[in-house]
Amino acid sequence: MFKKAFSLIELSIVILIIGILVAGVTQSSRLINQIKLTSAQSLTKSSDVNSISNLVLWTETSLNGSLTNPLSSFQIDDGQNILSWNDINPTSSFKIDLSQSNSSYQPTYKSSGINGLPSVSFDGNNDSLFNSSSVPLVSNAKNYTLVSVYRPYRMTSADGIIVIAQGTNPIVPNRAASILLWSGTSGFAGWWNSYYPSFQVNINNNYITIVTINNNLSSNNVSIYINSNTPFIGTSSGSPSNLNLGNQIFSAGGMDSMGSSYAYHGLISEIIVFDRTLKADEVKSINNYLGKKYAIKIS
Repeated sequence: MFKKAFSLIELSIVILIIGILVAGVTQSSRLINQIKLTSAQSLTKSSDVNSISNLVLWTETSLNGSLTNPLSSFQIDDGQNILSWNDINPTSSFKIDLSQSNSSYQPTYKSSGINGLPSVSFDGNNDSLFNSSSVPLVSNAKNYTLVSVYRPYRMTSADGIIVIAQGTNPIVPNRAASILLWSGTSGFAGWWNSYYPSFQVNINNNYITIVTINNNLSSNNVSIYINSNTPFIGTSSGSPSNLNLGNQIFSAGGMDSMGSSYAYHGLISEIIVFDRTLKADEVKSINNYLGKKYAIKIS
């Protein structure tokens, strides 16, 4: 018995069915992503960050208008360069947007980043976004809190990798404050006045790092929360009283003046800065918001 070959009509029907199934899967995926994005936007708008006092900088990636492309449009496509990451701080009409005019140094937009939400992608070479005319923290600030949500693709660097930082430009000893990746962990760097906890940070994992600083204390001036409401508490390696914050630049992903040795390779989805030391319950509420938004388990 001879096997009967498919006719052109039958083949056409099969191809049509496959096309419908593929279209359905694609449409379903888009719908899921849109639901996830809408949920993230709702969480952002209703989060406790909006009501915690002394908020001075807040950038994130889910809201309309959070990011600007090189044509100064809020309509930004996957893989496109980012001109600016816009401050959404609702407590101030004065915004501290982070930008990069040099197209060679602009990070790119990743539409499906941390938890499938948009993220800013830094190449680990020379990408950075910064503001050198306005910064969130005043010079010589002694009390402040730094928050970042990120996924590192690289941890190896002899000097350390800047996630976010404020300081002089170029940075000099004791005149900086940063969330820095170094020696396998995420810690605080004041440049020669630093503290790194014994916590393993791994590439391709998602992290919420919250650093609270109180340099009015002679010891235990740094608390670092990494995916946790329980902090690592320690004393910065130099005298806390000597750590005087510079106010020339605030940067995400590295600093142009410092070259590729400090450049961050990975994703960043949110940055929050307060100009005071947050209390434990305030840290918990921020972790609750960010943990839900980015599906990061908080211990």
